[in-house]
Formats: sequence, C-alpha cells, structure tokens
Amino acid sequence: MMDNMWLEGAIQAIKALAFVCDIVTYPLYLLLQRPWEKKRLSRRPKAKAVTRDDKSITYRSLESIGEIHSQVLRAKVDTMEKMLLYVVKTFRDKKCLGTRQILAEEDEVQPNGRIFKKYVMGEYQWQTYEEVNQLATHFGRGLRELGHMPRKNIAIFAETRAEWMIAAHGCFKQNFPLVTLYATLGEDAIAHGINETEVTIVVTTHDLLPKIKNILHRTPRVATVIYMEDQLHSTDTKGFKDGVDIIPFQQVVSNGQASSMEGVPPTKDDIAIIMYTSGSTGVPKGVQITHSNMMATMGAFSDAVTIYDDDVFLGFLPLAHVFELLTESVCLLCGVSIGYSTPLTMIDTSSKIKKGTRGDASVLHPTCMTAVPLILDRIYKGVNEKLSKAGPLKRVLFDFAFEYKRTWMKRGFSTPLIDRMV
Repeated sequence: MMDNMWLEGAIQAIKALAFVCDIVTYPLYLLLQRPWEKKRLSRRPKAKAVTRDDKSITYRSLESIGEIHSQVLRAKVDTMEKMLLYVVKTFRDKKCLGTRQILAEEDEVQPNGRIFKKYVMGEYQWQTYEEVNQLATHFGRGLRELGHMPRKNIAIFAETRAEWMIAAHGCFKQNFPLVTLYATLGEDAIAHGINETEVTIVVTTHDLLPKIKNILHRTPRVATVIYMEDQLHSTDTKGFKDGVDIIPFQQVVSNGQASSMEGVPPTKDDIAIIMYTSGSTGVPKGVQITHSNMMATMGAFSDAVTIYDDDVFLGFLPLAHVFELLTESVCLLCGVSIGYSTPLTMIDTSSKIKKGTRGDASVLHPTCMTAVPLILDRIYKGVNEKLSKAGPLKRVLFDFAFEYKRTWMKRGFSTPLIDRMV
C-alpha cells in the first residue's frame, strides 16, 4: 500500500514538473518547431489522379522532387551500376555494410529443462563504401571467370546479409540479371524459379545449401553453386550431383581480384532483377524490373521519406522482396550505414541471443528500419518483457514518457528532452 502511494506521489510530482516546464518552454517550442506547419503538411493534398478508367486509376505526386533526386538526375545516374559508383565518390570512407560477429555457439538450459543453442556475439564489423564497391567488382569479375556472360541470369537464394548486397551489385556491374528467391521457399518453388529463368549459377548460403543439394537433380542447367560461408561452421560440400561445382563466396571474390576482366555496364532498359513472389496464391511468379524501374522508384522514395546520411539502418527483412531491396538501395544512395540482423538476434530477448547479452538493435542503435506487423509485435513484446523485469518506478516513468511524447506528437511537436532520457 505504501509503495503504491509513493509511486503515485512520484508520478504526480513528475507530471507537475512537466506541466510547469511545458508552460515555461511552450513559446520557445512554438517558435522553433512551428507545429502548425506540420499539421498543414499533413492535411495537404499529396497526389492527383492523372489517368482513370473502369479498371484502374493512376496517381501522381504533387510534390516537387527533392535534392537527392535532383542530384541523381543531373548526374545521369540511371542504372544500379552507376548508382554505386556515384555514392562511392561521396561516401568513400564511410561505414557502408555491417555484420555482427558470432564468436561462439553455446547450449543454454531453459527453465523447462530443454536445451537451446544460443550465440555469443561480438561487435559489428564494417566495410566502407569503397570496400563494398571493390568486393562487388571482384565478385562480378569472378563470375565472368566462371564463364558467365552478360545478360545471362544468375539466381540468389540467400538470407539477408552483407554478401547478398555485394553479390547483387557484382551482378549489376557485369549486366547479369539477378533472379531473387525467398529463403523460405519450398523445394518445388525453388526449382521452378531456377528452371523458368534458365539459371546456370546459383548463389546461396551455408544454411540453405542442403535445399539446393536436394533439387539439383531437378535443375539440369545448374552447373555452379556459390555459397556464402558461415562464421562458425565449415560447410559440407560432399555428395553433390556430379558435374556441379560447389564454390565458396570468398573464392569467387579472390578469383575476381586476380582477374583483368572489364565490367559490362547495363543500360537503363536492361533487366536488373527478376523478383519471384512468395507463391502464397500458387506457383511463384517472376516480375522483371529494369534498372530504370529501380532508379525511378528510389528517386520517388527519397522524395517521400526524409533520410539523413548519419542515419543507421537495421536490415533484416528479405532482400528478395522489393520493399527491403529498394529501402536498402535508397540507404546506399543517401550514404546511410546498414547493419544486418535477423529476427532470431534482433532484440535482447530474441531466441538466439544468450541470456544477459545484447541483441543486434541494442548494439547497433539504428535510427530507421523497415518492418512488418509480426516483427513490430515481437519488438513490442520484447519491450514489455524488459519492463516487466524492471522496478516499478522505471515502468511508471516509461509509461509517463510514452504518453507524454504521443500527446505532443499529435499536436505537431517533437520532444527532444524526453527523447534524450528514454
């Protein structure tokens, strides 16, 4: 009873202090933040219909293009290959792609007696924009050394990670259309996508290699499988179909580094991506996306979302989906650092994080991310679980700060003091 009275007294005192602070600082915040401008912008018409018929309607934005979009147009950056070269000139030595170290894997006994495998994790290791460009160049040349020719498709069947993006840009540099397949697809869907696009080279990962092994007898054109290595475990490459070469990702990069092959820049009308759907309504379907399509969407994205070059992006959704691929591409365009994660290691309570250690988000401190409802629900549960273990005063303070910020945001204000404290 006394504890509840004490907490109630404390929160009322904090509310009173906040009220006095609001009154004193309101004129200054009103002058600096101009909340009426935010409300006006929120209410303004944002698009108009330009074509309309019985089956469809097309809207066009009423906004003028932003500075980043204008710079790209002035520089005539109309392909993904040109885009990476363009940003490297500006952000050469800046952190580009980050991968968190996995130091060890340990058994952790749960309260119910079950044993789960947990990671002991280190810090993020970063590659600069220049290093990423060099790795992509070498990977693309390494593919050419394998005999692959421009405009011939290459499939990537891999989880989201730095090597995925490096492989993609290696393909763009040599004008290899990239066939993207979800890492969660079943064997029938994988074989369908590979056969339909007449792929001869598949890029995959240590964890997904067994799936590729199982379908090779159904994909007669596949002659080479490149796998991205695991940080802890060696990869078993025995027992694969005769005539199929199984090659580590780093070996392709090394071969390309020693190669004198020149790049084969694509045109804006060349196919950049053949993106396969998840197949939720039937057989997965491949959607052809040109370099021009990619650049136009990236320009529109940069107009619609305010992005700063000191932002840090948390990459974890499938890069085989256009949402994540375009978002990360816009981050590259704007000089944003991208740190990679997985749903299994993202937050402190994620299933692969050893108890008492920090998840990826706690180490990376991202300022932006893409999300879907399932992931947001996990984050919400993780925050609540952490709060439930905190003291009653911390929980009360968090609830107050959350409601305070939400109230002032609805009025068009930001809350810099609360942002610093919580």
